[in-house]
Amino acid sequence: MKNLNRIDRHRISNASHSSFQASTQSDRARLIYSGAFRRLQQKAQVFSLESNSAVRSRLTHSVEVSHIGRYIIARVSEKIDGSMLDEETKDYWKENSLALSTIVETACLMHDIGNPPFGHFGEAAIAQWAESEDAMACLKSALNGNYVTDWPLEDFKNFDGNPQGFRIITKLQGEDGYYGLNLTYTQLVAFLKYTYSPKTKPKGTENNIIPFSKKIGFFDTELDIIEAAWDKLEMKRHSRHPLGFLMEASDDISYCISDIEDGIEKNIIQEEHFKEKILSGLAKVKSKFENPKICETLEKSLSSNDTEAIGPFLSFKTALSNHLVDSVAQIFVDNYDDFVKLEVQKEIISKDTLEHALLDILKVYTGDYLFTSSEAECMELSGFSIISGILEKYQSLLCLRKEQFLYLIDNNYKGIKDNRLHIHRRLFNRLPKKHLNAYKCAIIGQSIPEVNKEAKRKQIDLVEYFNSEFKSSFMRLDPTIEWNLRTHLIVDFVSGMTDQFSMEFYQMIKGINVKS
Repeated sequence: MKNLNRIDRHRISNASHSSFQASTQSDRARLIYSGAFRRLQQKAQVFSLESNSAVRSRLTHSVEVSHIGRYIIARVSEKIDGSMLDEETKDYWKENSLALSTIVETACLMHDIGNPPFGHFGEAAIAQWAESEDAMACLKSALNGNYVTDWPLEDFKNFDGNPQGFRIITKLQGEDGYYGLNLTYTQLVAFLKYTYSPKTKPKGTENNIIPFSKKIGFFDTELDIIEAAWDKLEMKRHSRHPLGFLMEASDDISYCISDIEDGIEKNIIQEEHFKEKILSGLAKVKSKFENPKICETLEKSLSSNDTEAIGPFLSFKTALSNHLVDSVAQIFVDNYDDFVKLEVQKEIISKDTLEHALLDILKVYTGDYLFTSSEAECMELSGFSIISGILEKYQSLLCLRKEQFLYLIDNNYKGIKDNRLHIHRRLFNRLPKKHLNAYKCAIIGQSIPEVNKEAKRKQIDLVEYFNSEFKSSFMRLDPTIEWNLRTHLIVDFVSGMTDQFSMEFYQMIKGINVKS
């Protein structure tokens, strides 16, 4: 396990963190003080643009998932101490339990950081745009008819919050435009649930049996970073870090029951109806798994009355969470050597297990009675239209040839005027400086401090030298690569919006609501 948990980073850190524990605490701080993490408070878990503060946002959901993650690590530590594992393993967990807990906690806190506005419907809007004839027309126009392949669209056809989250923490956050939050390699790999990019994902129907390939976990633009992490940690390519399994299990345990609790808070779900359907589901689980004791415990919790300290729903939630946490920890310890050797090829809460069957009762219930509610579906329709509408406007920047887009970057008045790019300029000027810096640094292949260091050595003005390096790299760059990076720039902007901001921005660019 020691080789998998190191303090190495993609860029040598300026912070003086020489210990494993200090490095994990630094990673956690880098995340929680980032703008991307704060924006989760205005991204919905289920109900977008919700005025009831008791209903979860992505931020409060992530905090709850992190609690489950720490709880699991605590149980793992206890079970390892009393297990038949070797003394070296026991000593390692005793000495590093806080650091290991912080890694899982941080992975849990940032597991949803890449989610666009309106959640899965925002993801669907971006992916559907990438599959559209409009997107292909933009690519062909930008390449001046010299169309060869549609690979620049592959990242976006596979768009998902997971790879976008990896892009945020490795590229878009931070000040240098190139290394993001510069988290430890261990923290980066613990973030991954899926271990392929569009380029590396195996093609064909056999994908279903290849571990961790159901979705992509990172874009091709970040392939070099994750490969460097795997190499430094001596991990097999496309393998998953042992602590990543615990992050995934924490999310699975948390979100199902939390979504139902939000439905009860909003009176979409009635507690009595929930009890009736869950008891029916538990009866089926009992018959399939030979009457496990947890089913009896859960049935009893749903039968609690007004004379007891806590109500039936909270009693059920507590009993289920405690059981699942203990089960996940036990599975992890029982298969510890396989996890450390990177030989485990399925989720801890996997199909055909009792734990999966218990959570499936909740998933079926939310699918039947929560996500199909009028309020949830109307908001999803609105969210899909909002994200699609913003992309529709911004695709005008993606139809420009490379040299035309440079006029906007340089704010070249003559070029803008001659090419009638006045609307394009106004759309371009809405793009965040942080994302523009990331785009420019990706083209240069260096961070802002690295370029500035060279400028100082040559005694050249920093801004002048950076712009010169960018323009030189830009002109040499293959137009298809530039277009892919440009599209990432637009998608970075759109997916980074909060629910509220995306709605207001959509209304502004559509002329529905004029903003000063």
